[in-house]
Amino acid sequence: MRHLLDADAVIDHLKGFAPTRELIADLIRRGEQLCTCDVVIAEVLAGSHEDDRPQAEQWLFALEFLPTSPMAAWQAGRWRYDFARQGRQLPTTDCLIAATAVEHGAAVVTGNERHYPMREVALVLLPRERR
Repeated sequence: MRHLLDADAVIDHLKGFAPTRELIADLIRRGEQLCTCDVVIAEVLAGSHEDDRPQAEQWLFALEFLPTSPMAAWQAGRWRYDFARQGRQLPTTDCLIAATAVEHGAAVVTGNERHYPMREVALVLLPRERR
């Protein structure tokens, strides 16, 4: 199965956060395919210090790239609109990640469960303290 890493998963991994590294290592051991997409690459770059960018680039570009199609973009906009009408504001970036994952049959690996309430989206939750 494919697993689309959200930006927080990539950042945790690059910063050496042990629980996330262990989860990612387990996915690799099980033969799962780790993936990225345009939105995740942009988010990681935007949040990275210049000194950390070579490592981020090397790791991200080693992952399978899942392109965001026009239909995925349409679905992302639809989800954002529909959830806003229910009083729930979702980031456009996360809607795009979710729609790209669904289109490619990937689960989203994230610590931001609340950003992915779409019933169509399979999630693998990063180890986090629950509040």
